[in-house]
Amino acid sequence: MVCTVLKEKDDLTERFEKLCSAEEPLSKNLFITDAFRPDLSPQLVVRKDFVELYDSGKLVARFANDPSAYDSIWTFVKSYVDKEDGKAAFTSYRFTRRVVSGILQAMVVLMEVEDKQGFSHSQRVTRLCVEMGKELGLDEKELALLKESAMLHDVGKIGIEQLMMYTPTRIRIFENMPQDHTVMGAIYLSSIEYLWDVVPAVRSHHERWDGKGYPDGLKGEEIPLFARIIAICDYFDELTHFVTSEWGTGPKTEPEALEMIKVQSGKMFDPKLVEIFLKMMEKKGSSDRVEK
Repeated sequence: MVCTVLKEKDDLTERFEKLCSAEEPLSKNLFITDAFRPDLSPQLVVRKDFVELYDSGKLVARFANDPSAYDSIWTFVKSYVDKEDGKAAFTSYRFTRRVVSGILQAMVVLMEVEDKQGFSHSQRVTRLCVEMGKELGLDEKELALLKESAMLHDVGKIGIEQLMMYTPTRIRIFENMPQDHTVMGAIYLSSIEYLWDVVPAVRSHHERWDGKGYPDGLKGEEIPLFARIIAICDYFDELTHFVTSEWGTGPKTEPEALEMIKVQSGKMFDPKLVEIFLKMMEKKGSSDRVEK
């Protein structure tokens, strides 16, 4: 619901404007006036002692003009105006998505170890992904979705961590099955309607260009674009920040990591995206690279 205020502002109209600011751009319009106008519909008429909702010239509901009732008025008016839009009714789809996604992103950051600059793994990966998205010419909406997907790419590890914490006898099993976090993350997000569009990248960011990845064995352009972008940035960050048996005795230098990515072009990674990533990192220069 989008509010068009055609009267002097007061506490109620300011409350409605603030709530409407989080709405989708193409939401239905509500006119807020101080006197009934038959040419406007739906219309909220705000008088000194009461507030009336009109639709097609007919009175729908009347409320006391009392600050304690403003939230109830908003809930009723919004649900009525957006009654044909299940996603928008009662609450803002965009606002709710931002809250839910933000909570999950905060949990991911809390789970991860920070670097010297205070950034976690997912934050560093996200920064690289956004830079890469700009190199690819993604528009603002696509960049926002890529950023959100990158921040949530390891959300499934939250569940793994909890299972490991409360069932210590399973730790060895989970350590030997790293692919579980992609499936678990996809299951988490699939249960939240607001975040369905993030699921493909989260599930598939460990797929390989040659089809030898997990969990579904996708190959080439069967792998979602955002998953292919995240895969390269994720691999680079792991190489340069983590000590694991796969990488050897310690983190790689950036030149070493870039050379390893180049070797995996056409194997693990989309060769066109590898080329773009390497050029991007060369352009960034050593002074702007992520500090280890």
